[in-house]
Amino acid sequence: MEKTKKEMKKIKYLLFIAFITCSLVRSQQEDANLILSYSEESEISFFEYSKNTYAKAIYKRQEDVTNKYPEQLLESIISATNQEWVNYNTLGGAEKASEKRQSHFDKIKSMDRTKNYFELIHRLNLNVGGIPTAIIKFFTHFEDAEVLSGVIVMQLVDGRWQKTSHPSLSTLSIIVMRMKTEVLKGIILQNSDNMDIIDITERVTNETGLELSLLEKEFTSWYSPKIDEEKITMYKDPKSW
Repeated sequence: MEKTKKEMKKIKYLLFIAFITCSLVRSQQEDANLILSYSEESEISFFEYSKNTYAKAIYKRQEDVTNKYPEQLLESIISATNQEWVNYNTLGGAEKASEKRQSHFDKIKSMDRTKNYFELIHRLNLNVGGIPTAIIKFFTHFEDAEVLSGVIVMQLVDGRWQKTSHPSLSTLSIIVMRMKTEVLKGIILQNSDNMDIIDITERVTNETGLELSLLEKEFTSWYSPKIDEEKITMYKDPKSW
């Protein structure tokens, strides 16, 4: 991993985590996300990766993998050449891991590791139920394929980071992927001097700090009941789907 030494800034806020009972989809579907919520006080950190920070397939054996850091998990994911390795990277092991075809592993083994990688954009760290949790936005770079945006949710369990699909973070992970880095950073750290970012920050915070239910409401309002092209242009990363 090409690491950066930029320090993470932290603030404390009251995190209102929404349990998701149905997925947020691209279509204009009303009330598609927030069903039930509970409050949890958490410290959140925002980390912006320096330009040209990549996670590449640096491992050849699962035995060399530790996943002590979030970025190492991404390196392990793109390096995995068998199902046991995929299971190791996944919280819940074989029961929760996606089953890969042998053709997938064959491609991993034969691909040019300098031309197939993840480009890391930014990361959120927080605690969910007392468990350290990270959400990373990235772009996929694979030969003969379109560059795509992606996001991964992971948790630190048993001393190593493992991929998960925590139901309470479904909408937040989509927000992390779609929002421009400077917008998300300004909202979380509340330090932007851009009036458009200040305006959205005021709409999604209260006297205790950032309220996730308000952030979700703001985000879904861009798409429903009608498309708000002005806000999408203002706040959404044009390179994200």
